[in-house]
Amino acid sequence: MTTSQLPDLARADAGTTLISEWIVDTPDRQDRAGRALLGEWDELSARFRPEAFLRLSCFASADGRVLLSVAQWTSDDAHLAFVREHRAEMVGRIDREIPGIRRPGLVRYRLAHTVVPDGAGDDTTDVIVVARAESEPASHAARWAEATADRLRAAPPPGMGTAHVFVSEDGARGLLYAPVTQANGVAGARAYRLLGAVAGPGTGAVGASPAGGGSAF
Repeated sequence: MTTSQLPDLARADAGTTLISEWIVDTPDRQDRAGRALLGEWDELSARFRPEAFLRLSCFASADGRVLLSVAQWTSDDAHLAFVREHRAEMVGRIDREIPGIRRPGLVRYRLAHTVVPDGAGDDTTDVIVVARAESEPASHAARWAEATADRLRAAPPPGMGTAHVFVSEDGARGLLYAPVTQANGVAGARAYRLLGAVAGPGTGAVGASPAGGGSAF
């Protein structure tokens, strides 16, 4: 089954949101790596049924160079226990199929702010924009997140749906995730298109879309 439904990043049972990039360089490699990642997680979810795994959503950057993965788990401890046992084998299979993927690393985020513009309903787009901030000292990221949320509440870009602003677990990074119908409406953000998603064992699996153009979760 395919979907263009974006994840619910404010769901109450998500104790952690894990975000990472895979740098793949070309649209063909992006498509192949995205399908491989979704296929591996579909199989792992069905075979091991990790109840703490809620959803993995895979996005493709508009320039064809990057995959963005957004994973939701009930807790960091549950995620770490699962990947300690299964990550190496999964990543090994993907790297044999698509060698040379670069993974800058995974970041663990906590939801800090949700911004719902006037008139926003169910998100019908499959495009998001992502903007980041990295700062020292760590308190700057929290201030960036608050200022970003305040700015979006005061003047949401045209076509923006419900936006979410995160701060990393270590407090050093901020991230804005916003569904949009106009990808150029948020300054400094990169646009991504949803390739597909795998839901946790309690909600079924969703495969990569036929239009599908960090560390692994």
